[in-house]
Amino acid sequence: MPLLRGVALAALLSTAGCARACKNDHPYVPYSVDDAQADASAEGGAAAELAPISGDAGARASTAEPALVAPPGATRWNIEGLELVAPPERELLMAIVRDVDGDGRKDALALVRPPASPGKPNEVGPAEIIFYSGASSPPRPAIVAAAPQPRVDASCTPVARLERIGPRSALAEVGTSCTRGASTRALFVVRLAKDPGIAFDLAVADPPGAPKLAIDVDGEDRDHDGVDDVTLRVTIEGGGPPFEPGPKLSAKVAFFDRSAGPSRDPDEPDASMKAIASQVAARAGKPKDAPTVPVIVQQMRMLYRAMCLEGGAPRLLKLAGVANGSTTGAVSCGSSKPLEDAGIAELRSFVTQQDALRAVAAASTAQLAPATKTAARTTEIAKLLGDVAPFVQAKSSRVVAITLTTARSPHPEWGSLAFEPSGSLLVRGPAGLEHRVLRVDAETGTSVDGELPAWPTQVLSPDGKSRWLEAYHACEGVALRATFAPTGGDSEMRDVLLPVAPPLGSRCAGGRGEAATTIPIAWGPRGLEALVAGQPLLVRPEASSATVMASPLGEMPPFGSPRSPGGRATAIATSQGVLVKTTKAARYKAPDFEPYGELTQCTTNDDATHVACVRRGRVVVGTFDPL
Repeated sequence: MPLLRGVALAALLSTAGCARACKNDHPYVPYSVDDAQADASAEGGAAAELAPISGDAGARASTAEPALVAPPGATRWNIEGLELVAPPERELLMAIVRDVDGDGRKDALALVRPPASPGKPNEVGPAEIIFYSGASSPPRPAIVAAAPQPRVDASCTPVARLERIGPRSALAEVGTSCTRGASTRALFVVRLAKDPGIAFDLAVADPPGAPKLAIDVDGEDRDHDGVDDVTLRVTIEGGGPPFEPGPKLSAKVAFFDRSAGPSRDPDEPDASMKAIASQVAARAGKPKDAPTVPVIVQQMRMLYRAMCLEGGAPRLLKLAGVANGSTTGAVSCGSSKPLEDAGIAELRSFVTQQDALRAVAAASTAQLAPATKTAARTTEIAKLLGDVAPFVQAKSSRVVAITLTTARSPHPEWGSLAFEPSGSLLVRGPAGLEHRVLRVDAETGTSVDGELPAWPTQVLSPDGKSRWLEAYHACEGVALRATFAPTGGDSEMRDVLLPVAPPLGSRCAGGRGEAATTIPIAWGPRGLEALVAGQPLLVRPEASSATVMASPLGEMPPFGSPRSPGGRATAIATSQGVLVKTTKAARYKAPDFEPYGELTQCTTNDDATHVACVRRGRVVVGTFDPL
């Protein structure tokens, strides 16, 4: 019976795009790595050259047998003693000729599709998988499966692949590859028999800017029951701006062909991921190789996200699951110890580079689900952070008798605290003086009227023409975005892709995407310095570009920045103390700072002897020895 699943996939694709109105249609070339150039002019420079990484060590050579390709525009095709006639208004693309039912006569499995529109070679209709039984003369075409309607666009190129992957199975891949916007492919594994049927199928989503994703399928009988099974070898490579092009990584997802339907082999993709994680861990402690580790770990997470439901934005979606009413139809892989191991390797690489800020960010994500969280690794994280940012206990601390009543906006804002070069602490917007500033003695906590107007909270460009509105995850699973709005209202808002991948497991709950944590630091002629999801970035809204900052630019900060007035120190709240960075780094602790997870709006003076934060609407100040 024909298996027509195009309607199910079309419904899926109509809801699988950006959950928010995306204004920028960024170029994407899913089958080209050469064009996926990241902005290598970041202050930290390009990453060191990557040696090959493999999660598929020991894989046997591919036994796939490619199909024979029909002449262009063929509607009749004499091939190996068979005359194949295309169904009406179809043309033959390729075919596999073989006796599939053991009756001594050759049969054929073919791909057909409607011919392209005159003068528009990219505009073609949906492909079909056709079986020609040699038992009839001439062989009559019977539809095995029909692919969904492909995207028709001048930037899209039709994709068609047919190959024999096992003694009793073949693979058909059809769809489009688009240089702009999203594209989609469908994969069908066909049982070769007297009455061929679909053993397994997938929709492969290719969001704009996502790394290239290639799927090779092996029909090896893994459990030796005489039935071809299905092993997907998923390979991810490259990626578009704003990321550096990632290395080629591969992992397997395997299924046993059962009468009740495909049953996943629990050994994969964990075994493949473990091989990648072990190679990454070997690099993390070597000064020469450590800079390559974060790029590899990010690509490994992208690979997991593409394969697995638990990643939050899977790109492999089972058509049968969608047709049966599943919310995603994605492959469930379970929690992953290799993801935890790779996260620890990323943390270790930043410790090797003495990058305390990104080490803290890496520590906060290393054990997030779907990664496992083991006690031994938790202990290792604590030791590594102690190596790069040891704890420093306050000489004294106090809660200042000031209550802040101004509610914080959901948009990025300058904080309520700032140190003056003299060492005095300025507090904006206390109760009863919402539009004024108090000056506080950091040693005693006493305050007087600062005789200053409250500084603005909005994060504006140096010329005042642009405002930073937000950073968010747009639900496509590729990169976070930052939104900037004109203050004069004479132009449209601008989205900038950020070199920060959304966390694994993150699923959008609303129509406007998921907000990311933001801390503005300074906005000067060279761009906006900020932390987004813990990552130090330089964002250039006018150029729609952003890069990871390896070191601060040295711009003088405005009031409310976590940077000290002379630009020599920075204070950032973390779950284990206040990370203070000068030429050294330490995590400052004080009794009045606890619990540290409630601290916000931290800042420090130039010699880092005083740190002030807001906790539960109260100002807390600690005094420390110089770093």
